[in-house]
Amino acid sequence: MKKTLHAKTVAGKGVRAGLVLGMLCALVWQAPAAWLGAAVQAASQDRVQLRQAQGTLWNGSAQWVLSSGVGGQDALALPQRMHWRIQPQADASLRIQIEVACCTPEPVQVWIRPQWTGVRVEYGAGVSEWPLAWLSGLGAPWNTLGLEGQSRIETQGVQWQWDKQGGQLQGLAQLQLLTVSSRLSTLRPLGSYALDVQGANPVRVQLSTLSGELQLSGQGEWRPTGLHFEGQGQANAGSESALVNLLGMLGQRQGNTTVLRWG
Repeated sequence: MKKTLHAKTVAGKGVRAGLVLGMLCALVWQAPAAWLGAAVQAASQDRVQLRQAQGTLWNGSAQWVLSSGVGGQDALALPQRMHWRIQPQADASLRIQIEVACCTPEPVQVWIRPQWTGVRVEYGAGVSEWPLAWLSGLGAPWNTLGLEGQSRIETQGVQWQWDKQGGQLQGLAQLQLLTVSSRLSTLRPLGSYALDVQGANPVRVQLSTLSGELQLSGQGEWRPTGLHFEGQGQANAGSESALVNLLGMLGQRQGNTTVLRWG
């Protein structure tokens, strides 16, 4: 009799544990999209926000907003809503798809793969395009520059490996800034530019001018302390007066050349 009672007690506990686990799984699977918005907002210190979130944590949409931080007055949203889909995989990784009608001809693909010593984030090869005016939402100096034009991002084999030793970027990415204009200059457009990023240790970046009256060039490295970059900016002959304010904002003038230096 005692063995029978003990078996029933153990079985009862197992049923209750199963019910609790099932309820927790159902709760997580039906978690509202606002949970993701809150996590992104906290991680970015309010600089990236997902407003008016709809759907679930795993399949939802929101207004993608850039902000200067808590209480920022320059917040700007993309013209169309962002849609996302998060799919757990058999190997415990997550596959994330992001679509924005204005900016992603094909969905952006991201994989998050947990490892014993850290995590690896992989970006699928592809192209996306984003309005430069969106950056003004981040506040200074972007709202002062008042950039207009289009940015084009192309990635090839990009992955970010993070462990207790730090992070390391692999792969290639190119950021093109096309038909760029600024409220600091009457010259429209200023030109088009390319920033090439090569994953290594350290990560290397190179800036070049594709076309235009404002010539920009330089190179740098992404070190543990941040970006260290040196380059120069110069106006083509006949465009000096239209670019004097912008060149003064970008760096220190040395004759007809502005020294670009960060870090």
